[in-house]
Amino acid sequence: MEKNKTGKYLKYAVGEIILVVIGILIALSINNWNENLKNKKLETSYLKRIYEDLDNDLLQFERTIKLAQERNKRVLFLEQAIKHSQLVNKSSDYFVKSIVYANYTYRPAISNHSFEELKSSGRLELINTEDLRVSIAKYYDLEFNYSQFDFIREDVQLKYNEYSRGILNQEQLNWVITTYNLPDSLSNISKKELDDIYQRFLSKKEFHSILPQVFESKYSTIEAMNDSNKEAEKLKGEIQDELNIISNVKK
Repeated sequence: MEKNKTGKYLKYAVGEIILVVIGILIALSINNWNENLKNKKLETSYLKRIYEDLDNDLLQFERTIKLAQERNKRVLFLEQAIKHSQLVNKSSDYFVKSIVYANYTYRPAISNHSFEELKSSGRLELINTEDLRVSIAKYYDLEFNYSQFDFIREDVQLKYNEYSRGILNQEQLNWVITTYNLPDSLSNISKKELDDIYQRFLSKKEFHSILPQVFESKYSTIEAMNDSNKEAEKLKGEIQDELNIISNVKK
């Protein structure tokens, strides 16, 4: 101060402060850039995993639809066999196997591990595009809502099992199970066995009454699977669009 250098010291101090602030801003910018890069990698990883889960869902939906359609054909065959015994004589193995396999239908559990991990970790905001975030949540909510009605399908299946009990004896049931993947062969069932089975089949009036419900249950499953199939395909397209955008930004 005695040498009148106060102005120089103040300018030097201000310069130092400015340099420190600039350094902090640069450090924060680099940190934010690194954090954004890390989040973008995580977002890409989750989107790819959900995309793969959807591929698996689509395979399950397709398999379920085919099974339900095939088994509904068996239900219709059994309904026709009540009044037309010649169908039984013409396709004896198909008739016997249908008594066992017309019933079973299932709704596959979707592959939601990636989404549940994303949600439970509180990282849903990693999905940067809000519309896509909403679409993903809606898809998994829809599948959860569908699953709430599984008890109806299960109730119908339990009644079918109960009402069909006794039409086939244990030996015949074992034969059906062991020949599931084999082509039908008329040589496996004798005429007398077939007649006995058919008479027991005709006497089961409760079993006849459950057949329309079994058909309706499978038909509902097919409709639900078709809806799920469309939603999964739509969501796959949205995810692919987002992955393309992310890829282009990186370039």
